[in-house]
Parts: sequence; structure tokens; C-alpha cells
Amino acid sequence: MTYLIQLSNKPYPYLFSTKRNTIIAIVLGLLVYIVNTTTLTENHIIENYVLSKTWACVFAGLVTFGSIILVTEMIPRLFFKPELKENWTVGKESLLILFLLFVIAISNNFLSFIISQTQNTVDILSSFLNASFYVIIIGTTPTILIIWINYTLLLRENLKQISFYNKELETKVKAIQNTTPDLIEIPTHNKNEILQLNLDSFLFAKTEGNYIDVFIKNADKIEYKAYRLTLQKLEEALKAYPFISKTHRSYIVNVKNISSTSGNARNYRIHFEGTTHEVPVSRNKFQTFKEAFGSNA
Repeated sequence: MTYLIQLSNKPYPYLFSTKRNTIIAIVLGLLVYIVNTTTLTENHIIENYVLSKTWACVFAGLVTFGSIILVTEMIPRLFFKPELKENWTVGKESLLILFLLFVIAISNNFLSFIISQTQNTVDILSSFLNASFYVIIIGTTPTILIIWINYTLLLRENLKQISFYNKELETKVKAIQNTTPDLIEIPTHNKNEILQLNLDSFLFAKTEGNYIDVFIKNADKIEYKAYRLTLQKLEEALKAYPFISKTHRSYIVNVKNISSTSGNARNYRIHFEGTTHEVPVSRNKFQTFKEAFGSNA
């Protein structure tokens, strides 16, 4: 039990996308149609339902398609915040898939009730209990097994990529030659205040509400100063410089001044010489950060 709890809290990539969801919905919808067409007999359909065999199977496939789109596309768009997807876990993945199986089962049982020749509340209650039973008893084990296998494979691949990239990053950092302009002036939201930013010494900026803390290297010391400026405005002011990368919703870094990195795909961290402050790289920003660094090596 302890192992299952620990496993459920482990990070897991949120892999649901519109393209992926649509493909899965189409494939499973067709599969339900084919299975029903193969297993249901004309006599069974005539005796129990008001539709023909063809239309009953078509509607079953469409209901399955709609259930998958509802759970994987519509509900996440309405209720899943970016922070939830960023902190997705094995447990959340398992619950979502079990919920999906439950919705598919309920929807198809409800369809069966709607097109049935004899309808009563006992039938729909029985369908609900049957769907719950099959999802919990039959769906739980293969769901957890598939997610665990996928998690293991993804973790192994991610660790391999991160390890390779860390070595590549360390090599590139040593070879970087700064060719940036000396000084950039950026107006802040305070009247008569100008952020004078030397990109040679600029390390990173961190947002603090309506302010940002700008970290720079001055000789052998790391200094920072707060400015009344949003991170978005700073990002816009520096968009002409490809070596400036937003690694997190709260951070912008100068990839030319990175000294080292650590961590894995979920907990990737950037380090700068002279400070213990670690800059996080969110999973959805990792690829952008890697491309920004690679293009400016």
C-alpha cells in the first residue's frame, strides 16, 4: 500500500493533446463499432432495441467518441489550470483514465437504455451499478499496470536525455564567447526610473508581484535590485536577443551566463556561478530553453 501511495505521487507528464485525444477517440469509437457489429446478432437487436443493428452500433461508436473528447479535451480545458498539468502525477493520470472508462461505460449503458424497447428506472440503475463494477474491478488493474510501465519507460528515457544534455551544456558553457551589447535601457513603471541592463553581466530576473528582481554579476559578487516592472515587459524588451529565455512563468535567464544544470525532466534546475539561487525550468519550457541555448552556443 505504501508503495502504491508513493507511486501515485510520482511526477508524470501530461500527454493529452487535441491531436492525440482525437486520434484515440476515433480509434476507440471505431473499435466499439466493430466489436458491437461482430458480437451482436440481428435477433438480439430486434428483440431488445428500437433501432437497427447498424444504427445501434454507429451510435455506440459515436457515444464512445464523444465520451473521450468530453473527458480528455473539454473538461481539462474548463477545469484544469496550467499549474495542475505542470504538477501532473501517476495518481492523477490513473484517476483520469479510470474516470474516462467510467464515463464510456455509463454513456453506452445510458444509450442502451434510451434505445431499449422496454425502459424503467430499475434498468438504468442496474446499468449504472454494472458500469461502476466493471470499471473498478476490470479497469483498475490494467490501467495501473499500463501507466506504471509507461512511467518506467518515460523516466528511463528522460534521465538518459537529461544526462546527455547536461554534459553537452557544460561543454558549451565553457566555450561561449559573449558578443552582447554593453547596455540596454528599459523604462520601468516608476516615473523617471530606468533599468540599465548590461547583458554581459545579466544572469536572470525573477518576478515578485508587480516587481522583478534583476540579478547581475558585478566583479566577483552577485547583486540584485528590484524594479517596478513585469516579467512580460522585460521579456518584450529583450525579445530581440535569442540567448534570453523564459524558463518558467516567474523567471527569465541569460543562457550565456549559465554555469551548470542539475535535476531531471520535472525538477530541472539552472545554476549560476557565485550564487546558491537555483532557477527552475518548467517541463513545458524545457524544449524552448534547450533550443535557445543550443542556437547560441
